[in-house]
Amino acid sequence: MAWPGDQHRSVAPQWPWLMLFIGGYVTLVVLMGAWSRMLARRVATRNFQRNLRRFNQTMFAARLMVPIWFAVGVWMLGWGPLVSGGIGPDWARSVAGVIIGTFPAFAAWMGLWWSQYPADRALREQSLLMDWDNELPLHQPPPFRSYFSSNLRLQVLFTVVPVLMIVGVRDIMMHLPYWLGASPTDARAEPVVELGSSIFAAAVVFLIAPEVLRRVLSTCPLPAGPLRQRLEGLCRQSGIKYRQILLWRTENNVGNAAVMGVLPFMRYVLLSDLLLERMTDEEIEAVFAHELGHIVHRHMAWYGVFFVALLLLILPLQKAVDLFLPNIGPATNVWLLMVVFGSAGGFLLAFGALSRRCERQADVYAARTMQMIKTGPMANPAEALLFPGQLAAVTGGGASPVLAYEARSYVGPYGAKVFASALRRVAAINNIPINPRSEPHDGDIAARVTAFVDSMVDLANHWFHGSISGRMEYLEHLAADPRLTLGFDRRMLAVYATLLLVLFSSVAMTVIICLS
Repeated sequence: MAWPGDQHRSVAPQWPWLMLFIGGYVTLVVLMGAWSRMLARRVATRNFQRNLRRFNQTMFAARLMVPIWFAVGVWMLGWGPLVSGGIGPDWARSVAGVIIGTFPAFAAWMGLWWSQYPADRALREQSLLMDWDNELPLHQPPPFRSYFSSNLRLQVLFTVVPVLMIVGVRDIMMHLPYWLGASPTDARAEPVVELGSSIFAAAVVFLIAPEVLRRVLSTCPLPAGPLRQRLEGLCRQSGIKYRQILLWRTENNVGNAAVMGVLPFMRYVLLSDLLLERMTDEEIEAVFAHELGHIVHRHMAWYGVFFVALLLLILPLQKAVDLFLPNIGPATNVWLLMVVFGSAGGFLLAFGALSRRCERQADVYAARTMQMIKTGPMANPAEALLFPGQLAAVTGGGASPVLAYEARSYVGPYGAKVFASALRRVAAINNIPINPRSEPHDGDIAARVTAFVDSMVDLANHWFHGSISGRMEYLEHLAADPRLTLGFDRRMLAVYATLLLVLFSSVAMTVIICLS
């Protein structure tokens, strides 16, 4: 929603273009809804699975269109000037402005749940017979109210609530001096003050968000029993401190696990109800060890370093845009769109690469842990927390200094097998393809187009985690030779060193710009 305020005030709303903006979303939701209801009436037909796959491909494209069309509406169809001119350029960037300004996009996103529900319910009803044949517990498909509530919690509130908290804290910090009677900030220093306030607000919310998000999601403490005892023992064995192990109640719709929190007294490990229902205790333990791997290797903190570096790079980018855009003339909005999408693309590339490596490191930790459970306990649980701070010199075969915990353990055949089994089960529970689909070579144009769309969907699904088959194959590769695991450790140290270099460079660039 950010662009120069004087442009907002000088541009009058063009209602035909605004109607086109809103009408585009309405048309998208209605067409997908009609298709979904047609599919639900033909669930018993021969081609239902093929038609459902095409519907899901189109739904994936529709979800991509929501933010793309929103950008077009803000920058080219008059939605940005209307919001900013109605509540004022300054307030358009506040909590109220964020809610009002983004409402059409979120309304369309939620409307697509209404569109998808009939097809999704038909698929769930069809899978009941398969669950019966496999002697699995049967669950009635949720009514639309529960379906909507579950998606609202996970797909919207889980992201929107922290963002609104960050914007709210930033608003308070920006306006507090005026409320206390201080003199107005120099216009040249205002971007720096806003950037500093945003970073501080993000840091505060980053630390306290787990306490809020555990309430956004429907959670409760994992009931006492043998499984909880095993998981608590694994935490003690790994030297992990946490606030609570939570049962994530999804009405048996989500098979997943997660960890939230940097600070031990505000750290939660979540296991969903469907995951606990469909997996063996050993597989649950492997998945839980994967989440502990994120804690041991401090991935949340490294994500924080990444985002701080990104925020600090905004000011140099803004200065570059300010120098370049005034000379463009009437094509300014097009160039602004290119800057927005270029920045978003760069962010997705960089964060996707970091996220996949962190997920792989958590996989390696889980496989190591399961291997050590099989071969023997850790010599010193506290050594699990040495990464990435303290280093211990370990000699043998001329090896360079490596982490004490990692040097003692490696990915063995048993650990790789157990965690690969857990990955396979998670994929089956969530209907995730294990092997990325490849393009056929039979000359069928329609089949090639379908395969290309499938590959794009797979790429998006696996962008932040990697494919299931790739993760399983990599663990099998490491299990062939213990030295390969140590090589992986060194590569991860190089990744973190690069992150720190980027952070220091962004700090230096920001300081230079502020002093110039």
